[in-house]
Amino acid sequence: MTQTNTQIFYSGTRNMSIKNLFNQNENKCPRWTPLSKIKNANTVRKIVSGNRHNCLIWKGINNLEFYHKNNKPKSFTIENEEIKDIQSGYQTYLILTKSGNVFSLAEDCLYCEIPLSDPQNSNYEIIRPVPFFNKKENNRKVETFAMVGWSNYFVCKDGKLYGNGYNDGRLGDGTSNKSKNLPILIFENVTRVFGGVQGYCLFFTTTSNELYTAGPNSAGTLGIGNSSNQRSPVKVPNWKADDILDLQTNGEFSILITKEGKTYGTGRAYYNGFAQHKKTFTEIEELKNKKVVEYFGGTSISLALTNENELFGWGFDSGNHPTDQYGNIKIQKPHKYNLPDIFQNNRSIKLKITCGTHCIYLYPSYSNCLIQDFQKLFESKIFCDSKLSLDENMQFPIHKIIVEARTNLQISTIEDLLKNELFSKEEILLFLKWVYFDEITNVDLLKQIFYSLNLSFPPKNSFQKDLSHLFNDEDSKDFTLLIKNHDGDEDEDEEEYEEIPVHKIVLLARSGLFREMFQNITQESNSVKDYSRKSIESIEILIKYFYTGKIELTADHDPQLVIEELEDSIEYYQLNENSNILSQLNQIKNKL
Repeated sequence: MTQTNTQIFYSGTRNMSIKNLFNQNENKCPRWTPLSKIKNANTVRKIVSGNRHNCLIWKGINNLEFYHKNNKPKSFTIENEEIKDIQSGYQTYLILTKSGNVFSLAEDCLYCEIPLSDPQNSNYEIIRPVPFFNKKENNRKVETFAMVGWSNYFVCKDGKLYGNGYNDGRLGDGTSNKSKNLPILIFENVTRVFGGVQGYCLFFTTTSNELYTAGPNSAGTLGIGNSSNQRSPVKVPNWKADDILDLQTNGEFSILITKEGKTYGTGRAYYNGFAQHKKTFTEIEELKNKKVVEYFGGTSISLALTNENELFGWGFDSGNHPTDQYGNIKIQKPHKYNLPDIFQNNRSIKLKITCGTHCIYLYPSYSNCLIQDFQKLFESKIFCDSKLSLDENMQFPIHKIIVEARTNLQISTIEDLLKNELFSKEEILLFLKWVYFDEITNVDLLKQIFYSLNLSFPPKNSFQKDLSHLFNDEDSKDFTLLIKNHDGDEDEDEEEYEEIPVHKIVLLARSGLFREMFQNITQESNSVKDYSRKSIESIEILIKYFYTGKIELTADHDPQLVIEELEDSIEYYQLNENSNILSQLNQIKNKL
């Protein structure tokens, strides 16, 4: 299988300004350069960048790569942890795990940006735990976090918001003149905090569905209707937490994106998307008919991606303030930039963007190949073995095992319960999209359907967890994979095979080879022979990967043999192009 290695693009400069970021032509287009040295672009979940050209890349489930100037990239693994998010400040990178622990990768920082007890000893050579959150006795587990310039903010699972680093009022503790190395408590009942790699301000939402802010405000950056600095959190009027998709503060301006894709700006006129100063969040006229899904900004520039893969930018296109012939500063309103040719007019690839202090990275949005495989299965309707029948006009071909595994209900029970409601065909299809690939586009409707089924509303991204449970359900496995256990010269009838019980539907969804094989055998067949000549150990690991998305080796495995066979398996079994097996195998290799 050919991996695409040129789908991550970079635009940047080594100067203190960003004047070389753009081609000097009529459209002011970024100078996009493909980063071919970053392999397996489709496994990249997130890129964050801080000062200069440093960047941290999160690949697959738990693989980190750090690029620092022209040095050889470093690979990192946090043992026994699964990464949830990564963030970048000016000179610091923070990693959050699903268990709520926080780790740092950082240089020495004059402004106490690093939340460590001994920041002077930190460096870019090792990832270190942040003791304030990682000590078991204090029971502080982080749910989400954000970095703003030289400051960090952490929302713990109990809703408490902590902050550390440079202050100037942005820590919200009523002071402005003292930086804090160790995190201090700022607020309680907090649900989310927002960042900005070159920002000066704090924004967060609360359980009461409100938006709060603190920090310097001479330019109207806080969006509260005045230019008074705020050393303690104050409410941002006219905004509800439920309406906000993203919010970033960058220097003297802030940009807010709603869940509907509308774009609002406040702050200094040169950067906020308007031709005038703003002190409240006001919708940007040039983007009113666009749905923005991704935003990132720096000190003087904003970049917004739409759902149509259009890239808009505004602010200064050079390090020096552009002026007209009379010496007046020119205002750059949002205008469209060209994308690299590989992305131009290609809406099948969803994009992500990130900015550092001197650079921009453009890359394809990470795709969970497990989810993708079952989405394709749902859309193709191949090998359906049952129907969800509500009446003569509402019959939906389905795969029984998947529907029952996702709901813990018999198909007949689902039919009986749904017949009592007046759901439309379109509404049932929305429900099935959640069943097959975790799509949740209408929360209120899904809640109604689950209420009708006497089920609690599902957590987001629960598909992988349910499929993992299915892997452990031996009683429901309806198919057998026969593996030849030696390379003897006996006739096929005399060969001995080892058996691996599986769910037929999982093989169908995950492997193009098995889909082809099943088209040539009878529907009643309950077994198939594997002719790959791979070891039983490798195939067992691969089958578990089909269910869980994870490659797991034990001390009993021969790692060299298994790695070699699994690398070959990607092409042999015709796996999804976005399969992150290679990323996981590289991570295992680095440990050997």
